[in-house]
Amino acid sequence: MSLLKVVAYESISFSTRLSDKEVRQMVKSETACSVRRLDNFTLISLNTVFRLVNNNCLSSELALYSSAEYLSVDLFQSVITSLKNDEALRPFDFIATVGNAANFYLAKEFNVSGPNVFIGASQQPFFKSALLAQSDLNLGHAQQAIIVVWHCSDTERVCHAFAVEKSLENKIDIQLINVDEVMRSEQALLCPLYVDLAL
Repeated sequence: MSLLKVVAYESISFSTRLSDKEVRQMVKSETACSVRRLDNFTLISLNTVFRLVNNNCLSSELALYSSAEYLSVDLFQSVITSLKNDEALRPFDFIATVGNAANFYLAKEFNVSGPNVFIGASQQPFFKSALLAQSDLNLGHAQQAIIVVWHCSDTERVCHAFAVEKSLENKIDIQLINVDEVMRSEQALLCPLYVDLAL
């Protein structure tokens, strides 16, 4: 049995009807972080990880793993539209279309000095990120890891953030959970909980 312990969890949802400006104002008022030029994809993760870090006592030796089915669609479309209209691209917009741009801002804001990985995953995004995190935790590259998972639909943008660490438990009677299934069903997650990552 290969267990990973989820020690804390936060989730935030924003309606897609909110304008970029409204989202920026909401995130800035709660976090006091610099949000200028950030897209909604990055903003929601910044807000979610802010809550995770501020509501829990986490290690100073953190790693960051995140996954989404796709990148910031709105921003990517705006870059394509600008190119089509022969308009100059804003450098920060172009940079933000790179998959790990959100991770860059998260790592900078929360002093993540360990591994920092973004993956595209349409199936089992938590599980795939957790496998990477577990490998680095087992090798001692960090004491804890933050796993961020984005879900977007026509009506809402959702971001989940998990603080995980190596499990010292090896008991068969521990209740195990499939986090990807729980996220899809929108059930509440009570921590600590254990995830079996054995393939």
